[in-house]
Order: sequence, then C-alpha cells, then structure tokens
Amino acid sequence: MRAIVRPKAREFIAQTWQSQANLAFFLALLVITVFVLPALPVPRERIVAFGDIVYTFVVISGVAIAWGRKWLFTFAAIAAVPSLVMRWAAWARPEIANPLLSDVFGLIAVVAITAVVLDQIFRAGRVNMMRVLGAVAAYLLLGIAYAFAYQIDWLLNPAAIQSSEGQLKLFLDWLYFSFCTLSTLGYGDIVPTSRLSRSLAAGEAITGQLFLAITIARLVAMQVSAAEEARGR
Repeated sequence: MRAIVRPKAREFIAQTWQSQANLAFFLALLVITVFVLPALPVPRERIVAFGDIVYTFVVISGVAIAWGRKWLFTFAAIAAVPSLVMRWAAWARPEIANPLLSDVFGLIAVVAITAVVLDQIFRAGRVNMMRVLGAVAAYLLLGIAYAFAYQIDWLLNPAAIQSSEGQLKLFLDWLYFSFCTLSTLGYGDIVPTSRLSRSLAAGEAITGQLFLAITIARLVAMQVSAAEEARGR
C-alpha cells in the first residue's frame, strides 16, 4: 500500500508545484518582496525580519517548482540550502553572522531559481498562462539577483555607489536601484561610481532589454510552432 501511495503523493506534489496556482503564489511572493516590503512604514529591524521570512518562502517555493525534474531540483536545492542556513544562522547566532557570505549564497540561490523558472518557461508545448507568469517571475528574479550583486559590491567597497539620500544600508534600497536600472528608468538619486558597479549597472540595463525582446520572440515562436504541429495532425 505504501509503495502505491508514495508515488501518487509525489506525483500530486509535482503537479501542484508546477500548476498555475503555485506559480501565481510564487509570483505574489516576488511582488511582495519588490513592491510591498519597501513601502511598509515599520522599523528597520522588522523590515529585515519580514524580508527574511518572505525570502525563505520565495526560495522554498522556487526550488519546489523543479520537483518533477530530479536533476534540476537537486541543483536548485544544493544552491538554495546554504543561503537559508546562513540567513537564519545570523538570527540564532548574531556573533557569527557574515553579511558578505550570506549575500553571495543569496545571489547563487536566486540565479539557480531563475534557471528553474526559465526551464519551465521554455519547455516544449503551447504557450499558456503558466509560461506568462513564469516570464514575469523571471524578470523580477533578475532584478533581485542584481540587487544582491550591488549589495555585495557595496560590502566590498562602501564608496562604490553614492546616493543623494545618504548611505544605503537596507537590501530594499538595492532593490529600488536595481529595478530602476533594469527598466532603464534611472532617476539619478543613486549613482554607481566604481568600475564594478558601473559594469553591473550597464549589464543590468542591457539584460533587462534583451530579456524582454528574447522572451517575447521565443514565446511567440513556441506558440506558432505548437499551432503548426496541431494543424499537421
């Protein structure tokens, strides 16, 4: 009986995490990270705590998207676990906290989850709502990944990025700068000054434009191909 139930349970979980409802939940978490948390009028300590909680759910749900593909799930899990361990170890043992290492692992985890989402988007088949939600999620993940990169650069060189609002300390500040750069908005209140930060900013601006163009072209080509195959049958 257990041998029968276990495969069925695994199949159910795989279908659930790859469903449109799950991807919508994952996207909602990203929206909370990028747009809701920065707007909350709460003290810094609470923002950091809320951010870590939401980040944990983002990582877990992002890794779980790959549940149905063993090698991809294993890759994402290996990339994500150190990030979660470092983040929560800092709360349990503040004296051993290493912000730089935590951000490095965070960047690796987000890049891995972005690869998982892109793999789901560009799998063979018709273009549906799941792929569209995945494309939006991947775009937001790119902005979050670059935010980690800016924070890492700032930790290595506090003068790498200057702001007219004073010193930047919160990850939410890097999110703001990242998405202004990704969308090529650029208000000018935060300015990269080091070679690395300027290279990151230029790379992100180009990445944002290329991602939109390539993703739209790819999804259209997939839809056309699927439609032609259906007519050929």
